[in-house]
Amino acid sequence: MKKLYIALFLGASIALSAQVADKTVTDCNSTTKSIYAALATGKPLVVASKGFDCSNCRSTAAALQNWAAQNPNVQVWGAMTYNYSSNTPMCSDVSAWVSQYSWTSIFSFVDDSRHWYKFGTPRYYVYDPADSTIAYEGSSQSTALSTAAGLVSTVSQSEIEKKEFSLSASNGSVSLFNLPQGPITVQVVSLTGNVVKTVNFNSPAALEKVVLDKFSAGIYLVNVQNKSGFRTVRKVYLR
Repeated sequence: MKKLYIALFLGASIALSAQVADKTVTDCNSTTKSIYAALATGKPLVVASKGFDCSNCRSTAAALQNWAAQNPNVQVWGAMTYNYSSNTPMCSDVSAWVSQYSWTSIFSFVDDSRHWYKFGTPRYYVYDPADSTIAYEGSSQSTALSTAAGLVSTVSQSEIEKKEFSLSASNGSVSLFNLPQGPITVQVVSLTGNVVKTVNFNSPAALEKVVLDKFSAGIYLVNVQNKSGFRTVRKVYLR
């Protein structure tokens, strides 16, 4: 069964051609997360590639935890590896690191495929939930965190004011609640710009549904607007 995860679309512009590939990881407690599911929450994602044998990684570890705890609107992952060895770390290494630096706010896991390892550690990746692109990639922890914080601040006031309108989704359909007075146009659009479905409601009921007949796993945008100035875009994750 395909599941849809709903999130508020952030920002005013959409880069339709640079969606990153999804990546699923599992920590030592058998908790599994993926990039797409994380971004579908509407929160920016910071992935820190940290080396157990990296002195800079150790010296900045406590600061990363403090920042993550103080910024719950950003998700922070710790992709753990070795910098000076190709050996795969053990869960005991992760547990010791988490204990030593109190990484209670950081989802930490063994990066066994070295997916985020590049040019040495530390390395940081900031994923933008608005368009599923990488907003920052580099070795500066401060730049990564300031970039992520800036993405949180891009939530527009107009979107906040439209909180009465809501979406939910299941079994291949998107349910729309509390639509403003019509006529209303609803479009479901892929991040490559393809319109998957367009539906017009002349006099919307309290609940309306848009059924998606054919779709592939990925992130889609739901664009809702009328002629009176109401316009909002929400993001759905299908898998």
